[in-house]
Order: sequence, then C-alpha cells, then structure tokens
Amino acid sequence: MGTYLKVRDFSFSYPKRDEKSGYTIHLNSLDMDPGSVLAVTGVSGCGKSTLLEGLALLRENSSFGQYYIDDKNVLSEKSEKKRLIRSALMGYMPQSGGLIPYLNIKENLKFQIDISNISKKKLNLDTEDTSVLLKRSLELFDDFGLGDVLSQYPHELSIGQRQRAVFFKSICHNPKILFIDEPTSSLDPQNGDKLISVMLEVCSKYSMCVLMVTHDLLLVRKHSLSVLDYESVDAQSGMFVYRGTV
Repeated sequence: MGTYLKVRDFSFSYPKRDEKSGYTIHLNSLDMDPGSVLAVTGVSGCGKSTLLEGLALLRENSSFGQYYIDDKNVLSEKSEKKRLIRSALMGYMPQSGGLIPYLNIKENLKFQIDISNISKKKLNLDTEDTSVLLKRSLELFDDFGLGDVLSQYPHELSIGQRQRAVFFKSICHNPKILFIDEPTSSLDPQNGDKLISVMLEVCSKYSMCVLMVTHDLLLVRKHSLSVLDYESVDAQSGMFVYRGTV
C-alpha cells in the first residue's frame, strides 16, 4: 500500500486580538501510510489540538497547499462533501466528551456506525454491514474488559472506562484515518499506558493512519512512536516538524 494521507503547506492563523498580530502554525509536509502512527508533541498552548482539528477538516479557516486522501484531491470538493468525507473516512477522539450523554454506550456505537454508513452511501463508497460493524465493536469491548458497560450511560462510567469507550466509538465505523487528542490527560500513568497499548494494538490490526496529540513523552518513547514536534519560528508563528522516533 502507498501513501494514504498526503498534506502539503498546512497553516492556521488565530484571529488578531487587541490590535496585536495573530499567531500562525505551519506544517510543511505530512505523508502517512495505512497503519502508521504519529505523536504530535510540543509545549502547552503551541497549537497541537488546533493542528489536529485542521487536519481533521474541523477548522474551516485552515489553509492547505495540497490535501489528498487515497490519491483523491479533497481541496477540490465543496464543504458538504468534505463533511461527508470526514464522517465516512475519519475518526476523532476529543480530549474530553465524545459520547452522547442521553444514549447508553451500545446506542452511542450504533449511532456512530449508522451516521458514517449514510455518508459512505452519499459518497458512493463501499459500505459495510452495520450489524457486522456493531458486532465487531461489541467484541472489542468484551476483549478489553468493557462488556459490562454497554448498557450504561456515559456518566455512570469511571474516567478510564469512559476514555476507552470514547476510543472504541471513534473507530467503530472502521475509519481510515484516526485523530486522537490527549487521550491520557485525565488518567494516571498505569491506566494511561494501558489505554495507549490498546489503541496501538487495535489501530495496527485495522491499518489506520493515526495522529495522536500527547504531552506524555515517556509513553511516546516506550512505544517507539514517531513524532511530529513543535518548534517556535518567531513571536508570531511556529511549525510542526517530523522528527522520527525520540
């Protein structure tokens, strides 16, 4: 398999405040093959989450020179089709939230799968049997000790259970690209390590491209992750640079 996600010359500028210059983040180049994982690292407030949201097509004012998914030019598409691409091909695990509070966990999974399949149909992409996807998701919950939470609501779960449930919801529709924002920020080191191990195992099994924002360099080194690291350019800008493993 060749490069699945290709990005060139990404930038995002924050609005100016109090007549001061805005701040801009840059990413010159990004190429990801199926199954590859990149950790996005850098100091707090440098724009890691903004970068993730921009690449996930969640920041409308993001600028791209090129954006290709599976050799298809995403920039040539209108906003509605970009939304469908995001729903059909991408998964997103936010730093907090991510579960619909009035649905139990099984209902959360089914809703995500149904919405994604509708988008795939509108894009004329191959769809998957929703019952098969749901069955696979339920089996993953069982495999990782969460089978007994499926009938529970998000507020009834522990923090660790909730984080794992959000992760499995973000992949239940079988996305090709997964964006993860600070998954261990609310967990102790032991549970954080468990969660990262689960994520890497599952994403590798299903050959997803994974971009994960994290501040935990110990876990990055332990799991030998390649890094997209922030460096300051000047007072008004910074950029993210590929470093390989650290």
